[in-house]
Amino acid sequence: MSYVSILSIMGPDIDFPFSDLPIEIILTICKDAAQPTFSQREKYDMKNPYLTALSLCLVSRLVRRIILPDFLHTILLRRHHSLKKFANALLMQKAYAEKESDFFFDYTSAIQRMWISNAFDYFVYAEPRPPNNARFILFMADFFSSKIDELRRGISVLLPVILAVPELAVDRRHLRLIMHSVQDAWSSRTDLNVGGHSSFPGKTKNLTIIREGDDLDTWTGQNADFFSDEIKESVFLASIPHLTHLIDLAEESNTFRGISHGVHSPGNSLFFWRKDTTWAYMKSLETLSVVYPHLPPLHDLKSISYAAYATRGIDLHVERFTVSAALYKQDPDSFPWGPPWFPVTDPGNKRIHSDGVSFEVTRDKTYFSQYFCSWEKAWACGLTDG
Repeated sequence: MSYVSILSIMGPDIDFPFSDLPIEIILTICKDAAQPTFSQREKYDMKNPYLTALSLCLVSRLVRRIILPDFLHTILLRRHHSLKKFANALLMQKAYAEKESDFFFDYTSAIQRMWISNAFDYFVYAEPRPPNNARFILFMADFFSSKIDELRRGISVLLPVILAVPELAVDRRHLRLIMHSVQDAWSSRTDLNVGGHSSFPGKTKNLTIIREGDDLDTWTGQNADFFSDEIKESVFLASIPHLTHLIDLAEESNTFRGISHGVHSPGNSLFFWRKDTTWAYMKSLETLSVVYPHLPPLHDLKSISYAAYATRGIDLHVERFTVSAALYKQDPDSFPWGPPWFPVTDPGNKRIHSDGVSFEVTRDKTYFSQYFCSWEKAWACGLTDG
């Protein structure tokens, strides 16, 4: 192990004889230092949260093996090239396994949370997106179409990881590709690592749908059905018990501010969201959650600047509204939403509003900008989890 290499990564302020420490302590220091800095103040494009871990992987094979489980625990694939690079990394591990190389590491068992969405690509150099921006809609449609074959290949390579990860966050267009790929593989029993088993191997417990950058039907006002024309069933969605929606910040912030403060009933929004055919495929669904920024009332100008929220972004608590899907499906018309004008849930608290309905607000804050894609930090830090 190169102690000089470790020191150069850890920073210039270390002035004790690092090489005199026991190997166990050195490895513990490396393991702690390699934790991705998802809560960092800097934007992820300015500072890669995996940067230290990537550097430490180059120190030695032992250090690499020690830090990879924490490094791989949460994977953010947030740019169009990220999925391709990660697919190449998986193919490299497959080659290492075939050669029985010491560099082989089982990525699939280490990854617990995965984010797949390239919506951020448009926003890197773009102006803030106003509602119903036709240019943005056409850009996203053309961009996705031009990458479709590459994305299909990447999803095919990632399939064993996707099926093994308990927490999956994905935009609807990537979800459609996953559903197709899983259904095709399940029909032929290939690429799923199931051997002779007849039961579906999916381990996803919570599917988070990112309603930003891909939900073109929301922005155009059309009620496009992404799935039903080509997919009649989904063995992948049928096995998942929990569904979470991250709202489209540009379109839905005002609506959920009203829900958060008891001005609007959440039943109205859920009625329209239930038209999303994802529901029909989720035979095992137990809960539906919607996650949104915990905004103060519009008239409370002292708390935040709504202009700042719309453009440069501000730190906000995260609110999670959860419904018992099983109870709701029994009788949607008489579901007990409770009366409006219910009390606001304070940060750090959870409130059971009625049988099957609850609200929870995080104690911590994270960065949000209404007209830029800004959900990935909240998700990576675990603030959107139930």
